Amino acid sequence: MSANNGVRRALWKRFIDSAQPTLDRWHEQLEQPELTQERLLQRLLKANSDCAFGRAHHFARIADSMQFRDNVPIHAYAQLHPWIQRAQQESEPILTSRPPLFFERTSGSSALHKAIPYTRDFLSEMHSALGVWLADMHRQVPGISHGSGYWSMSPPLQVPVTGPNGIAVGSASDLEYLSGSNIAGLAGTLLIPEFAGDLSNWRRQTLLALVADADLSFISVWSPTFLTSLLQPIFDGESAEHEQTFAWLDNALPTARRSALRRARSQGVCTELWPRLAAVSCWMDGPSRHYYRQLAARFPQAQWLPKGLFATEGVVSVPFGDGPGCPLAIGSHYLEFLCEDGSLRNAHSLRMGESAQVLLTTGGGLYRYALGDRVRVVGMLGATPRVEFVGRTTVTSDLVGEKLDEHIVQNIFDRCITTTGAACLIPNASAMPPHYLALVATPEDLDAGALALAVESELSNAFHYNQARRLGQLGPLRVRLLKGSADLLAQVLQQAAELSGIRAGDVKPRPLINRLETAEAILALTESSCRHL
Repeated sequence: MSANNGVRRALWKRFIDSAQPTLDRWHEQLEQPELTQERLLQRLLKANSDCAFGRAHHFARIADSMQFRDNVPIHAYAQLHPWIQRAQQESEPILTSRPPLFFERTSGSSALHKAIPYTRDFLSEMHSALGVWLADMHRQVPGISHGSGYWSMSPPLQVPVTGPNGIAVGSASDLEYLSGSNIAGLAGTLLIPEFAGDLSNWRRQTLLALVADADLSFISVWSPTFLTSLLQPIFDGESAEHEQTFAWLDNALPTARRSALRRARSQGVCTELWPRLAAVSCWMDGPSRHYYRQLAARFPQAQWLPKGLFATEGVVSVPFGDGPGCPLAIGSHYLEFLCEDGSLRNAHSLRMGESAQVLLTTGGGLYRYALGDRVRVVGMLGATPRVEFVGRTTVTSDLVGEKLDEHIVQNIFDRCITTTGAACLIPNASAMPPHYLALVATPEDLDAGALALAVESELSNAFHYNQARRLGQLGPLRVRLLKGSADLLAQVLQQAAELSGIRAGDVKPRPLINRLETAEAILALTESSCRHL
């Protein structure tokens, strides 16, 4: 064992020892979710009763969760946005009694870019969930501590700025999330590529750092498509760009690693490239299920571990224990669930098989926040439901985190297509990398190339679509032209929907197709009858 690996094992042991009190508390919480959640809510209300939001919603007079529902409405981001704007501009406590450390950017599933407040209390809530996950993952696969780890940390695509009240908008590094926690010590086990130059150079340097490390024992990413796209230069010999990157890697490596790289390409797997790799963790449910299964074939030596439902706004479920799904993060935030029949449930009252939309109340100042994600109960751990991610609640398409919704798409088509006719946007999830296709029906002659550039440019104004494109997780938009009126497009969509199992009377025309079975049927129906770009 190398000296570096000995240091890494020692850092992991120090973390595991320090995480034990958190694990003990977590085990107790799993057995009493109702009491745990009620106490957490009361703590949040008491701590923030004197901020502007707390005074406006009478936090000091709320005695239980029922009164909380009566006094505080459900909020989408648009409803919270005025409060968040005040928190970015004013010095007095607005959403929480203690000011945010920074605001993190995200774009969600609307045209409105989001700024999520990160307070010290909110980070502590996240740290608790992360600590449970990491400690349990080490229990399942101790080999993750025997070498170096790679946790995907994207370079900042937007430079942090300082608001009028001196609070930063945007974080300089993902490592800021770990500040002040016992998890921060694990940074010494990580392979952290330097970010220099443009995003293309960052990708090359990241891949070089990974390939050069024979001791890699753990990979943690969010979307499996990110890792797939990062590794493409190793396995794709047809792209000139990927061939250039492979040659650059080959030239930069010492002899032993160069040989391992060449064997990986010839064998189509990473077994000899990273012989110590014990586990890979990524999203494995919802839309990611297809991509993770394809990627797993490259890593037969590794165990695959799920991610829970972690979002910029908070954590819903934590990978822990055995069995399907992940238990709800009942010790981190106050959770409510809006069921399909319109009823509201607390965490402890969800039943097996039920699907529901997640509402979050956090120490960061989000109160009854509609996250936009749906989960399904697939098991129990103690008295706490285990859930899996189902998908988004609105008409959105989110293959790799791009979070497009039909309102954005319709506005783009309105701006880009000035002729008579109609259009819809279709995800091609089976392509590698996946991409979107604009299917346009018009009786007039259109320049498909110019239209593709125009729509792609508009889509790139959506933060996460642009990020997915820049990271190589999505390919460029393509266009198919149907010669005819809007009725022709409606016929195609109707036929495809019926072929994919939707009842004829339930089919609705939409500018965005987000059901993958329907998307595949549309692509098949129009493959030979359209002009392509």
